[in-house]
Amino acid sequence: MILRAAPTRRTGTADFPVRPESNSSPAPRGIAPSPGLRTTAAFILVFQCLEPVRADETKSAENPPKPIPIAQIKRSTPVDFEKDIVPILKNNCLACHNRTTAKARLILETPEGMLKGGDSGPAVVPKRSGASLLIKAASHQIEDTVMPPPGNKVQASNLTPEELGLIKLWIDQGAKSSDRAIRPIEWQPLPAGLNPIYAVGLTSDGQFAACARANQIFVYHLPSAQLVTRLTDPQMLKSGNKPGVSHRDLVHALAFNPDGTVLASGAFREVKLWRRPENAQHAKLSAVARKVVETLAVSPDGHWFATGGDDGNIRLWNAVSAKSIRTLRGHTGPINTLKFSPDSIKLCSGASDRKLAVWSIPRGNLVARAETPSKVNAVTWLNDGRQIASGGDDQMIRLWFVDSARSALVPVKDFKGHTGPVTALDTMPSAPAQILSGSGDGSVRLWNVEDGQLVRQVQHGGPVSAVAVRRDGKRFASSGLNSVARLWDTSEGKPIAEMKGDPRPQEYVADRNRFLDFAKSEADFHMAALNSAETIREVHEAANKALAEKQMRVEEKEAARAAAEKATEALKAELKKATEAFEAADRAAKDAEALAKSVRESPAETKETIDRAAAEVAAKTKSAGEARTALDKLSSEMKEKEKQADEKLKTAVKALEDAGKELKKAELTKSTALTESELAEKAADQAAEAVVKSREAKQKAERQHKDAETQLAAARQTAAESEQPIRSLAFSPDNLMLATAGDDQSVHTWNADNGAPFGSLKGHKGVVFAVAFTRDGNPISGAADRSVVIWDLRAEWKLDRVIGTGDANSPLIDRVNTVKFSPDGGSLATGGGEPTRSGEIKLWDVATGHWMKSFTNVHSDAVFGLDFSPDGKYLASGAADKFVKVVELATAKVVRQFEGHTHHVLGVSWNRNERTLASAGADNVVKIWDFVNGEKKKNIAGFDKEVTAISFVGYTDQALAVSGDSKVRLVREDGNEVRSFAGANDFVESAAVTPDGKIVIAGGQDSVLRVWDGTNGKLIASFPPPDAN
Repeated sequence: MILRAAPTRRTGTADFPVRPESNSSPAPRGIAPSPGLRTTAAFILVFQCLEPVRADETKSAENPPKPIPIAQIKRSTPVDFEKDIVPILKNNCLACHNRTTAKARLILETPEGMLKGGDSGPAVVPKRSGASLLIKAASHQIEDTVMPPPGNKVQASNLTPEELGLIKLWIDQGAKSSDRAIRPIEWQPLPAGLNPIYAVGLTSDGQFAACARANQIFVYHLPSAQLVTRLTDPQMLKSGNKPGVSHRDLVHALAFNPDGTVLASGAFREVKLWRRPENAQHAKLSAVARKVVETLAVSPDGHWFATGGDDGNIRLWNAVSAKSIRTLRGHTGPINTLKFSPDSIKLCSGASDRKLAVWSIPRGNLVARAETPSKVNAVTWLNDGRQIASGGDDQMIRLWFVDSARSALVPVKDFKGHTGPVTALDTMPSAPAQILSGSGDGSVRLWNVEDGQLVRQVQHGGPVSAVAVRRDGKRFASSGLNSVARLWDTSEGKPIAEMKGDPRPQEYVADRNRFLDFAKSEADFHMAALNSAETIREVHEAANKALAEKQMRVEEKEAARAAAEKATEALKAELKKATEAFEAADRAAKDAEALAKSVRESPAETKETIDRAAAEVAAKTKSAGEARTALDKLSSEMKEKEKQADEKLKTAVKALEDAGKELKKAELTKSTALTESELAEKAADQAAEAVVKSREAKQKAERQHKDAETQLAAARQTAAESEQPIRSLAFSPDNLMLATAGDDQSVHTWNADNGAPFGSLKGHKGVVFAVAFTRDGNPISGAADRSVVIWDLRAEWKLDRVIGTGDANSPLIDRVNTVKFSPDGGSLATGGGEPTRSGEIKLWDVATGHWMKSFTNVHSDAVFGLDFSPDGKYLASGAADKFVKVVELATAKVVRQFEGHTHHVLGVSWNRNERTLASAGADNVVKIWDFVNGEKKKNIAGFDKEVTAISFVGYTDQALAVSGDSKVRLVREDGNEVRSFAGANDFVESAAVTPDGKIVIAGGQDSVLRVWDGTNGKLIASFPPPDAN
């Protein structure tokens, strides 16, 4: 049974794992399905959990589940676990009872897992199906335990009687394993001819690019557009593979560390770290001269090289073995110049003792010699090998004929024109009768030796120390004591490039310049944010203050109204009291009058009684009269008091109404200000907190800006210090490279066509006076430290270490889909997981390869994208579960969760400002997220297929996005397209861009690695796959 992995090609004899087939649907194009880890669990999509549940959680006590009858299965052959039982379990059980997700600690993927059992004990008892929990639970024989659970999320069905009967028979037969179910992964050769690029990597300086084709990793040097190597794991060679095989399985992830010296590659259950050699030396020769190696030369046939020292001795070396052959003695002063004849048989030397000599290489004897008027600084052979030109301090160029028979150098002619010492000479390969000269007068001159005429003259800009002509004659170069080397077009004499100093400090200066601009913009942003936050807070506080003032006014008016109402009520109470007093007195008077009348009319009453009654009537009548008088008086006064009280009350009510209106306005102002504050400062719950955070961010940005200024100043100083006199230069035999060397004790290499920097070689401890190239294109240099170094530009990239074992015991559970180095390069994050089962994110120590941390339960499906925040505090991830999440590394907690994609999230990237994230989705969309408030900022559409990769560019708001519709685009956060990159004609899987945005690379299904100029979108280079044969 063969498991089909993602469509893959191979170059060479690489292997891939063979695993059981799956009937699951293929992943969308460009999202290769991940091979399973076990034969019993391969390509599981979504299956229902068989974890027992309590019946009272899903069924009422009055309606328990009915037992399922178990069919009696009769067959003549044993039940095969893999063939007969696994399909049943796969459709109903394994999603919740697998190695990754083992609910109730029960694993049903293998018979061994069933025998071990879970929280409730073994799931099966061999040869005793009636006692096996698996049969009891699945047939619903236990009322309080039901499998699969009713109402499950994936609508899994109960097992049929026939399925239960088959499981029962298997148990009764001993619950045996199938041999195929427990066999290890079998690896088979990858099919030839199919080798899509699933991953690419790019160093930040744009020097190296890597791409993965099938299980091979190709490394290219971009400035020279050359293949550097195919990375080889020595263990793969032991397995019978050819050189160039990196992993057994497809490589789906690549990433360079920040300084570009380590490349991480991710494949099935393993990650490998490959180290780029730096300053590699093929050989180092010590004590070559007494004090200083003044000059050296390599023979045209590449068999020899010669060195000349301050002691006047010339040493001849075997260029292959770096063994000394012989010493040529004859000069009495420092050797200033050496040059082999075109046929590599003779060697010409010039020295400070004013002598010019020609030596025989086979015999080591002196062939000819001559004494000149001044010390000899430079020599060159004319192409016929019979004439030599020399230049010296007397400003003259002399042409000599080599008369071997007479052991003499015969003067032919002199060339006058320089006004300073002639310091350098070389011959034009394309014009045998022309020589190039350089002088202390700052000029570089082209001469016709036949007539002695000057053909062309250019100004170097300072005293010339060396000149060299490329072998095809299309370029020449000059170097000087003004710390500059220049590359020239031979046909027109026009300058092409200026080269000086160490490219790395210069690149760092450029980076710090960009960083300074970014830091300034960040400081401005946070200053504006702080001002905004403070303004919002001030508005909010002003609104509160105004509201309090209005509230106080309302309270004052309310008190005035209440006082007026109280005064009115007091008047009314006083009037009422007077009225009641009058009414009481009047009633008393009337009662007394009635009583007196009754007494008078009664014959039985005495005079005394009648008089007493009359007196009482008079008193009460008087009292009533007084009450009436008081009432009349009070009534008269009350009219005026009521009028005044009514006016006060009306005034108070009016004032209260006005204050109420002002209060409502103040409340509205406050409400509006509060709403604006909440909208503007969602990152902080309160305006005051927003001010604090904005102030902290502003202070951080200001420190960052200050640091940027300091770093830039230091970088400029370092770059300036690296700009030192250049003493020597040479072109490589293949015309691709130019080497320069000088007082900075280094050898620098450059593109021989356009002057673009390649790299630097450090190892000398003194001024480098001489540089040349061996036949195989490696620089060779001699210095004031008495040494000669043969450098190795083709040193093998070494496998530094392996993380994971590639087998079932690996700490990496499945295919590694993404790898990412931390900003400091000390940690490596890996992302993967079992499809539909788990998302795996782990952190590893790069120096030791040791596991550092795992981030569990972040994603529920395979992880496809990772990116560290620029400050290294957070790790963003995107996965097949459609989520983008951000984990705080210190606490391992998810601090942000972004939901919105409707398909796999295939890539994530942080903006350098640490406030914005971008994600690429298989739903054909790029989404821009606000990390501060957790909201989506923008959808960027325009892709017709899956967006497979996304990467912000340096300190900008631009991001590189690629997709399955062959689009390679540079877009801004606002969705506007900056430019597109034409050339891809198939599904694009992966891309990368340098921080300065100058280099863009991408690869995909057509297996071609393409390189563009990021500033104009032009295609620079294309690297097709090698011939499959």
